[in-house]
Amino acid sequence: MKFIVDAMLGRLAKWLRLLGYDTIYDKTITDDELINIAKNEGRILLTRDEILFKKAIKQNINAKLINSTDFMRALKELDLHLDESIIGSRCILCNTILTTENSNIWKCPNCGKLYWQGKHWKDINKRIKFLKGDNYVDS
Repeated sequence: MKFIVDAMLGRLAKWLRLLGYDTIYDKTITDDELINIAKNEGRILLTRDEILFKKAIKQNINAKLINSTDFMRALKELDLHLDESIIGSRCILCNTILTTENSNIWKCPNCGKLYWQGKHWKDINKRIKFLKGDNYVDS
């Protein structure tokens, strides 16, 4: 699945990327550009904007109106198939596939950001379990 996400859903876009999904997000993209990219690249348009959603549906664009304002609940709404092999494979900033620097560090060849599985991965794994159907308690 490939997504394009509107300006209101930046945190959702970062999490889709973290989960390994090819996700376009740029808060400067206009509604018409979102629709054109979704159409031309076969992407699912994610939005909270009802007008944009209806416009996309009228043009036979695969679109999903996100109802939840909580990004974890919004991810849950998408009912994603989580592939463990691609989680953490994309840069959350620019969507580029990461390269392995060594066994514990990954680098984005586009923007240079470094990633590693530090203490924050405990929370990330807890949220992934929630997406898989387990209970989630925000701490």
